[in-house]
Amino acid sequence: MALRDIQTTCVTRIHGGLTAHEEVDLATAVEDVLDTAGLSDRRVHATLKPAVILGDPVLAERLVANLVDNAVRHNVAAGDIWISTRTAAGSSRLTVANTGPVISLSDADRIFQQFQRLSDRTAHDGFGLRLAIVASIAAIHSGTVTACPRSDGDLSVTVTIPSADATARVRRGL
Repeated sequence: MALRDIQTTCVTRIHGGLTAHEEVDLATAVEDVLDTAGLSDRRVHATLKPAVILGDPVLAERLVANLVDNAVRHNVAAGDIWISTRTAAGSSRLTVANTGPVISLSDADRIFQQFQRLSDRTAHDGFGLRLAIVASIAAIHSGTVTACPRSDGDLSVTVTIPSADATARVRRGL
């Protein structure tokens, strides 16, 4: 299936709401994505600890794949990508950071909007939807996504989703 078809399928699933409530470890999703990602000459530094959520495994993997793809595309030659997962305070967190051009705080605030691209429209293929899809997937899993410009260039993007344990306690009314 082509990337455009996968993105379209994900958008359709997002608009349909969260129908799957399976345990998904974001660390495993990262490993799966990295096994097939076209990283080119990028160096990946991964610190993966269990980060289990309740949700749709296909959407969770698409969230990870979009973040990794974005970190590869908007990086410098032989650049670095840092990926970490962990659980803290009832939330599962995934952070993806990369090297690249310096980005202003105001630009970082708008990258999760549809069709927003910070670079020249002809510099990269794509439509400015990957990070908007990430934000939508996080939202339907009752999560959030934030982007912080790194002082030496590009971004650190963190997705925070209630952990499976926290979600199960809420469902039981505890």
